[in-house]
Amino acid sequence: MQHVVIQDHGRSLGVTSERLVIREGGNPEKHIPLRKINTLSIQKNGVSVSSNLLSACARYGIKVFIGDRAQELCCLQGNAQHAVVQNRINQFSFLQQDEQCYRLARAIIYGKIRNQRATLLYFHKQKCSQQKKQAAQQLAANLAQLAESVRYLPHHSQWQSQVMGIEGQAAAQYWQLLSEHKWLGEQFVSRTGRGAQDPANQALNYGYGILASVVWNALTNAGLEVYMGALHAVRPGKPALVLDLMEEYRPWVVDRAVIKLRAELKGDTLKVKTRKKLTANILTTLSNPIPYRGKKVRLESVLQRQCYRLCGLFADEQKYRPLLFRW
Repeated sequence: MQHVVIQDHGRSLGVTSERLVIREGGNPEKHIPLRKINTLSIQKNGVSVSSNLLSACARYGIKVFIGDRAQELCCLQGNAQHAVVQNRINQFSFLQQDEQCYRLARAIIYGKIRNQRATLLYFHKQKCSQQKKQAAQQLAANLAQLAESVRYLPHHSQWQSQVMGIEGQAAAQYWQLLSEHKWLGEQFVSRTGRGAQDPANQALNYGYGILASVVWNALTNAGLEVYMGALHAVRPGKPALVLDLMEEYRPWVVDRAVIKLRAELKGDTLKVKTRKKLTANILTTLSNPIPYRGKKVRLESVLQRQCYRLCGLFADEQKYRPLLFRW
């Protein structure tokens, strides 16, 4: 199963004999069997899609995402979902309790900080100066302390501001070190979200958009409501649970892929060639096996299992443990 990402305008998408057909001007057609497609993500304006293809995607359970500049604008899916109504009932009941929201939010931020630490150590174990290694090791120790402070934070009325405050401290130190050591190219100064003007931040935003569609797909496969989460505010058009669950995967899946392309992050904007390499790197990471419960399992399959564990948490049948990557 694969995620198909369309990144160039002028493409025409159709279906022939149960295969996705991608056309572009006078170039040869590309055919992909629908049974091998997990999601179809269109990340560029000016792409035409036939209604026959949308009907075929619905029959095969393929979700179609349409995004713009790393923001998912639309998710199309068929009526025959594998959603279990009871899962959503459990989710709503669970997330309406403040102490339960605290339990999930605390686990997610703990996982995110630990994975930021793993990403730093992954790169600094490679060839770099002794001074940089010492700085990375010191920050790794700081992040470990911050992660533990979240892990054992007691529940109280102001828990959310305290959790986000610790997450903000960790993020500030993490991005500062990446900037100082030029791991995101010469132009990267600080993290910028929407409207970023430098290629490193544009690459990060684009990568998070791809990750969002994969997480969205996994959550809906598990029968969960993507717009109701524990950490991010519930607002119209904001997939709070997607943004929640993404947190623990951002550093290892996206940040690491962007750092690997740091030599290409030059100029005023993210180049098309670099964007395609970034997409390939992220999808490769998701398809690679990782250690999970004594076995080697593809990361995307692990992510899906983590969503099922969320269902167990919402049903009050098991704990949710974030996925911690090994560097």
